[in-house]
Amino acid sequence: MKIFILHSSKNANYGNALVNLLTGIGISGDQIIFTSNDAYGIPIGQNIFDWLKNQIVEKPYVLYLLSSEYYKSVACLNEMGAAWVIENKHTMIFTPNFKLDSYEFQNGAIDPREIGFYINNNDKLIAFIDSLRTDYNVTTNPVLINQKIREFLDVIGNFNTTATTEIKNETLKKSVIADAIFQGKKETKLTEKSNNSPKKYVGKSRFFNDLMCGKLKDEEVILTHYIIDTARFRLFTGWQESQELDKIKAWEDVNGINSTLSDNYESALRRFEMKKLISVSAVTSGGKTKELQIIEELQDELLDLPTEVGEKINEIVDNNLKTESEQFNPDNWN
Repeated sequence: MKIFILHSSKNANYGNALVNLLTGIGISGDQIIFTSNDAYGIPIGQNIFDWLKNQIVEKPYVLYLLSSEYYKSVACLNEMGAAWVIENKHTMIFTPNFKLDSYEFQNGAIDPREIGFYINNNDKLIAFIDSLRTDYNVTTNPVLINQKIREFLDVIGNFNTTATTEIKNETLKKSVIADAIFQGKKETKLTEKSNNSPKKYVGKSRFFNDLMCGKLKDEEVILTHYIIDTARFRLFTGWQESQELDKIKAWEDVNGINSTLSDNYESALRRFEMKKLISVSAVTSGGKTKELQIIEELQDELLDLPTEVGEKINEIVDNNLKTESEQFNPDNWN
């Protein structure tokens, strides 16, 4: 099982130190994928998408190296959503200055109630290494392990966490895993298009066909955009619906979108349900639905979104932006 280290390129120093720790305790470098280090990234001459696609045949163990820089990067958040779909299991590792009470972490794709650890916590590192024994060949020499942990802590203790690290091909490397998962199932083909002719979607997806033909309500399209943008393939309903609405309202506010979705969230869910696009993923002890999940087929389609479909979604979202009066209405400042 491969180990994917998902990170912001601005935290590549922490990632490299983590790679050295893992290899130092016995884990083979061939089992590690870390795109900010050429020794553990995409081999020269290899097609990025094809290579990564071959690496994820066996679902990986994902290490999320979380930081404020990670949550500021759209590419990293897309990467997180993509990894969530294909992962086997994961562990959250926090950089020293990361705030666990930040809005981004508390409302992100990963459940903030799960246990993670700060990268400079000696005791947690020991427990983490011990947990790796289930799946990896970790040395049983306690002296060596303690030595490697001390070296690791000394290295990261010298990092200036506020400094930025420049890396060649930063944009490509930050998004390479997300792009490979989103687009690696098919090659992108460039076609000549007339600027005056309308773009048409040619495909088998009934949902996309309905969208392109204008058969979907605006709230359905905006819900689709919300799912893609936040990588939330599981949505709260029932007694938990208010929690989802809080997330939606915050998302609408951040993106300057009007309240079409938050006002019609339940209706949009019912439409998805009638079209068999969602299924029950969690119920209460009394058997009532509290969480719905986007079906896998639609998840795959949304992660491999055709350009013309994405443009159509953006067009509808743009038609639902807040007006100037809505943006500056004190009644909307909650």
